[in-house]
Amino acid sequence: MADSSRPIRPADEIYERFGSAPVPISLCNPWVFAILLGVGRNASAVGNNTDTGRAICQESHFTRSLHALTWSREQNLYELYTQGQLQQRFRPAEEAAWLAWLREVSSFAFHSPGGSLNVYLERRPRGGVYWYAYHTSGGRTRKRYLGRTETLSLAHLEEIAQTLLREQQPAQALERGMLVLSGRLAPPRLPKALVERERLLSALDGALATPLTLLSASAGWGKTTLLSAWAGRYTAQVAWLSLDELDNSPTRFWVSLIAALRHCGGYAPSFGETAVALLESPQPPSPSTILTALLQELENREVHPAPIVLIVDDYQVVEEQAIHQGMSFFLEHLPAKVHLILASRVDPDLPLARWRMRGQLTEIRATDLRFQEVEASQYLGQMLSPPLSEEEVRRLVSRTEGWIAGLHLAALTLQKREDRAAFLQAFTGSQRYLLDYVQEEILSRLPTSVRDFLLHTAILSRLDASVCQAVTAEPERRVSQQMLEWLERANLFLVSLDEERRSYRLHDLFREALLSALHTTHPESVPVLHHRAARFYEAQGEWAEAITHALQAADYSTAANLMEQTVEQFWLRGEAATIARWVLALPDRLAGEHARLLLTTALYLLTTVVQTTREPGGAATHGAGRSRLAGSDGRNQLPDLSHRCRCRQRRSGGPRR
Repeated sequence: MADSSRPIRPADEIYERFGSAPVPISLCNPWVFAILLGVGRNASAVGNNTDTGRAICQESHFTRSLHALTWSREQNLYELYTQGQLQQRFRPAEEAAWLAWLREVSSFAFHSPGGSLNVYLERRPRGGVYWYAYHTSGGRTRKRYLGRTETLSLAHLEEIAQTLLREQQPAQALERGMLVLSGRLAPPRLPKALVERERLLSALDGALATPLTLLSASAGWGKTTLLSAWAGRYTAQVAWLSLDELDNSPTRFWVSLIAALRHCGGYAPSFGETAVALLESPQPPSPSTILTALLQELENREVHPAPIVLIVDDYQVVEEQAIHQGMSFFLEHLPAKVHLILASRVDPDLPLARWRMRGQLTEIRATDLRFQEVEASQYLGQMLSPPLSEEEVRRLVSRTEGWIAGLHLAALTLQKREDRAAFLQAFTGSQRYLLDYVQEEILSRLPTSVRDFLLHTAILSRLDASVCQAVTAEPERRVSQQMLEWLERANLFLVSLDEERRSYRLHDLFREALLSALHTTHPESVPVLHHRAARFYEAQGEWAEAITHALQAADYSTAANLMEQTVEQFWLRGEAATIARWVLALPDRLAGEHARLLLTTALYLLTTVVQTTREPGGAATHGAGRSRLAGSDGRNQLPDLSHRCRCRQRRSGGPRR
């Protein structure tokens, strides 16, 4: 039975706070001791416990309140100390005396030539009380089962101490080299083709007035390059961390972040030891407790007078909610001299709206990152010789909407082409380099449901929840609305068309790349999707969209019937050329069955031209009249309509001219 007369020790209080398995970490570290005892108390109590933690430490890693069993080389036996005082000696062969003492305690420290242990008696949920050994070194803790009291010998303790020490050493060596060798703690090298983006570099300088700066944009907008260029010219301390998929673990994430702060030179190599020890303990305390330790070190360490800037790149790999919650706590309590910059392809799951309202957030998004014409001209000039003309640059910027990856991929293709003008005229999202980039860097990283939604809705020129529901055949409109909102947060080339964020469009090149992928991977679904869209728009009375999708679905009968119903409406709106273009898209067989539609369209088109040429201005309006006759390919549509009408008359036996 445990000694009931002894005072409650700090270790016992920790034991009760954190469950049946205590936290076997180095309690002589004053911060660890203070924080653990401060859980559930006020902040001042935590600070006051620091001196207490120092006072109760001795030469070993354990406090005086714990029994310490230490091997004496001089006496060739084990000496038992309780609260720093020698109480008893055990020779290895004296098992009876050893077991008698062991039955009276619930924890002790063990030091032997082979290693050191923290030993605890733990009650298991299913019954039974057993001894367990813990070995902590370099912030890493291992646990071993020892058995019942009657079977726990001094020789067995010695054996376990040696085993845990051997196991710990290679793991520590691997852990020490992991982050340094990965190269994740320094900004990546800048590309050869680099544009000095002074407006954005200055924006980052000014962003240090807020605790958090967020660079949020999809792949290929130059986030990492911008931050790397800024870090190279910033005079204060910059800590850099590039995340990867393995960092989606709270322990690894925060250990990596601490390593980045150590690496920047503003903090000592021992910075964050307390937080690391807590993170890597078998049963760590709450994240807020661990982060409090880290924040106190950030606040109290003497550092370079200039601020510390911590840059975390590729934050989109973080999906673990515990990391987001920890980051929110970290930012809410960040010292004034520390600033955080997050770069992400998606909006992180952080309280951005609250920080935005408080003025604690600076945002740099795709609209800010896109290349302006002057920047694009400088960038392309470094990649192409001879350089493009101003008009060619303007056309390419308009086509890519300033998307840097699109400009870069276009330039790579132009380096191998002699017919530049023809390429620029025909440049689309189906261009090979661009399509490969979209497939590898964007689509392949998305969940299947998101990828399918994008591919299916790419047939639409305008997206809202209702039409997306119709095209994807989703039972609930709510699901489509949530998907659109998710795509916008994920920066997936979705452009809002209204302030209410109900209507969107896709970036043109991205949409073309999606369409190309859809036709390649699922060609059989294309007419089905267009047919669904046509039916939706017909029900909504949006005739232009309904006819367009019916034609693309090869549902020519529906398209012709819709044209016959609406031809007069389009003529009254001045869109006779539009209806003529649709009529010419009908196959000859079907056009013959709708001769009235052909004749009416030709009449309206001719009437439009006559009215245009009679308007004030005389000859000056002839060009406008001819332009109204032109189809999408620039050809005059009236002769084609007349030819179809004559063919129809010949097949039906009518008069010939």
